[in-house]
Amino acid sequence: AAQYPKMMASRIASSGVRFGRAILMARGAEGVASAVNFYQNGLGLAVVRHTDDWAELACGVAASADGEVPSAGGGAGGGSAAFRLSIKAVESEAHLSVGYGPFLSFDVDDMDGAVARCVQLGGKLDGPIQYPAHGKVAALRAPDGNMISLYEPAI
Repeated sequence: AAQYPKMMASRIASSGVRFGRAILMARGAEGVASAVNFYQNGLGLAVVRHTDDWAELACGVAASADGEVPSAGGGAGGGSAAFRLSIKAVESEAHLSVGYGPFLSFDVDDMDGAVARCVQLGGKLDGPIQYPAHGKVAALRAPDGNMISLYEPAI
């Protein structure tokens, strides 16, 4: 069983496919600015670039269950990788349909602080914070309508 994560890392590294980014749609320049404010100030994502039509933010990537952190090249091996979240301005209602997908999930060090910042910036909890044996879990809807999952692992 210990070989499985290493075999998967090798397959992933050699697949030639890497996750690029998640792209969320926002209504016009105001929607992009509002989303950037929420993800930057509520969750601490770093702004890489921001125009009226497009924004890109980044944060670190969580380690897998075996402690491996994907490298920037796409495989495992202790390198550092960044998750990229892009926000695109659109006007069409079809592009703006939101529900329970996509569901962005962020690992946090301080659940209470992260939830408080997000709610202060217009996020709405979707039920109470849950306390399973493995840590704390919260679901909230961002001001742009997208669902966010927050996870604080048990120590």
